[in-house]
Amino acid sequence: MTEQQDQVIRYKWNSRTETGYRLRYDSQRANHGGFRCYRVEEWTQHCMVDEWGFDHLDEALGMLHRFFDLDIGYERHRIEADFSQAM
Repeated sequence: MTEQQDQVIRYKWNSRTETGYRLRYDSQRANHGGFRCYRVEEWTQHCMVDEWGFDHLDEALGMLHRFFDLDIGYERHRIEADFSQAM
């Protein structure tokens, strides 16, 4: 049995605050039929930005877009390609 690890993509490092945001896909939660598998977290402390997470990638990308300019369509395509290669 192989153990799947969460996929993490880091975004927008802020040198002044020495932190940024990351998008994490919780594969263990997804494998057990769970909802809210996408998490937007603070980069260094891993504190969740949205306490409950997101059901869909577009919702998580929308949260990131609130913090900085992000092309959601481009990111969705890039992330889906990266995640599918990892599985």
